[in-house]
Amino acid sequence: MAYLIDEQKLEKIYLKSYHTIGRQKMSVDTVLEAPTVSRHHAVIELNDHKWQIRDLSTNGVWLNDRKLDKNLPYELSINDKIDFAAPGENSFVVANLDEHSRFLISQGLKKQVINVSDQLLLPDENNPEYILFFDKIMNYWFIENLTNSDRQALFDGALISLFGEQWLFYASNASKPTEEMLQPEQVAPCTLQFSVSQDEENTQLIVTLDAKEYDLGTRSHHYLLLLLARIRIEDKHNGLELNQQGWQYREDLAKSLGIQMNHMNIMLHRARKQLADLTEQGAPDLSFLLESYFGKIRLNCQNLTIMKGSNLETRMTF
Repeated sequence: MAYLIDEQKLEKIYLKSYHTIGRQKMSVDTVLEAPTVSRHHAVIELNDHKWQIRDLSTNGVWLNDRKLDKNLPYELSINDKIDFAAPGENSFVVANLDEHSRFLISQGLKKQVINVSDQLLLPDENNPEYILFFDKIMNYWFIENLTNSDRQALFDGALISLFGEQWLFYASNASKPTEEMLQPEQVAPCTLQFSVSQDEENTQLIVTLDAKEYDLGTRSHHYLLLLLARIRIEDKHNGLELNQQGWQYREDLAKSLGIQMNHMNIMLHRARKQLADLTEQGAPDLSFLLESYFGKIRLNCQNLTIMKGSNLETRMTF
């Protein structure tokens, strides 16, 4: 398991595969309360088998007493010293950089760590109440209550309640990023039409594919897709190249939505699942319409229509 050591508190800071650090409580993974620390100060993430740090802040990040250039990734090594906002302040030491780690950490006063294999019975194999497993078909982690079959999807950093205690689930896995996430022939010729109310409280989504309409109804996660659609349309109007259009950092998207990162990740999962479930109506799996790359995400569609109230807000066609 990858973790830092807080030099002041002498505590382990376990790392998600995309780990945010800053002053704003409830929207970052590790909170630093110093007034010189930015609300979203830095990101540590696992990219191409390497743990890297990226400065997002006003006052800077120092790695082994060297100030980092803003928004550029720097590779981390064991025993590296990281200072946030000023040299010698808010200091951490890199203690472990395991790239394949899956574990549960209790959030009580006494931190308990449970390593997770591809399948784990809880509390133990003799008296199991839950099963935590990886679904290779869906490419997702789940925890299932063996009594009532309730199932919850898990993402890296998910908070779950077990046996009267809160636990964080960590699942960092190295993966090789690809500049072109999808080749043109993989992109289905579909159209997304959003209908958002004037107060932007309700968002309906209709997918048109091969002259057939699929009404996905009104869902809260459709507003997240709407924001990504607006970003993609704006980037095209500003003349950005096709492979640069629409990308948005996850922390910026969560800030735009006014929600926590965990909540946003749940919304992303629900959106992907709803798009994938269109296969039950005869459509291809469209979950790839949500692309991820280096901590960023975008809507991979070039035919977009946005209606606000009864008026056309904007439209983008291939």
